Parts: sequence; C-alpha cells; structure tokens
Amino acid sequence: MRRSAVLAPVVAALLLLTGCDDGGNSINDQMRQGDQKGYVAGDGTIQQLAPEDRATTLELAGTTLEDQPWASTDHAGTVLVVNVWGSWCGPCVKEVPDLEAVASEKREAGQPVQFIGVNVRDSVPNALAFQELHKVSYPSLADDGGRALSQLQGLATARPTTLVLDGQGRLAARVNGPVSASTLRSLIDDVLADEPGEDAATTTEAPGATG
Repeated sequence: MRRSAVLAPVVAALLLLTGCDDGGNSINDQMRQGDQKGYVAGDGTIQQLAPEDRATTLELAGTTLEDQPWASTDHAGTVLVVNVWGSWCGPCVKEVPDLEAVASEKREAGQPVQFIGVNVRDSVPNALAFQELHKVSYPSLADDGGRALSQLQGLATARPTTLVLDGQGRLAARVNGPVSASTLRSLIDDVLADEPGEDAATTTEAPGATG
C-alpha cells in the first residue's frame, strides 16, 4: 500500500505542530508578525501513521450546531474525519468544497466514513449561516468555550486542521492547513483499506499537494 508520509513510531511527534522555517510561515513567526488575523494558519503538512504506530486515541463529544448531542463513541467501526474550522478563517472557507465533495462521495458509496466539524470562535447563528451558505451536509459541534477542541489533545492548533481517525478512534492522519479533495480521499482510502473486512488489496494514488 502506498503511503504519503508515514511517520516513525514516535507518537509524541504528532503533538508538535510542524511549520516552515522560511517565508514567515512557522507558528512562532506568525505570532511575532502580529498581523491581527487572529489565528495560526497551517502550513499544509500531511502526517500519516501506519496501523502499528497509532497510539493516540481520541474521543470527541459535544452538541451540534443544531443542538443535538453527538459522540464519536456512537460511531465505533467508522472512519471519522474531524475538521476544525471557523467562518472567519479564509483557508477554512477555501477548503469547504473539497471537504463536501469527499463527504458526499463517501456517503453515496455507502462507505463507513463519518465527517464531523468542530467550529471555533463563531456564534451558533453565524456558524449555521455559514453551513447553509456553503451547503455543508455533515454536522459540526458548536463552540462551547473550547471543550470540544480540548478533546483533540492539542492536535488542532492551526486553522483549519483535519484529523482522520480509524475505526478504533485512533489518530491515523492529520492535515495541518487546508486539505484538497484528492489528498483527503487518499488518506481516507488508506485507512479504509486497513480496516477489518476491507479489501487490503485496494490501493490509491499518493495524496497530492494541498491548495
């Protein structure tokens, strides 16, 4: 199976948000710039873990923007795609069509994949308006003072961040920044191929560059 950036079995590395050293794109550089954009933009880093190296398990629970309870434990056995976003974040807006395209594709194919957003720093009316404007079909957890975000164990510092969890809730991949449809599709398909009962012979092209 082809993988784009399989990490060494050092899970602690996933807890450090990597950034570019040039062009002012690292987290420290962005903070020093004080450009008032109000968030740290991701640098497009793609991280991927082979099944034997997945040691970080995440459980996510909260209330959706539609005021419905939601918990990742209700989706055991499902590949979970967690996207952290805000309507005020330009890169988040840019990636919405790609996220929605893959979410719709997987749903129509009947594959065991669930998308969930984690909204940050928006009021519920603003976040709902954003969902309606961009025709987002999957739910998002409301900003609840950072409680939902804190459950991601510091793995979603940049905006946007997308995490892919396997059917056991283990972190399998992370995209630090906006994700393209081709990249996300390949990351999900790699995880699906590793799941019990899936055809391990299925392969996909390596994820391409984001943007």
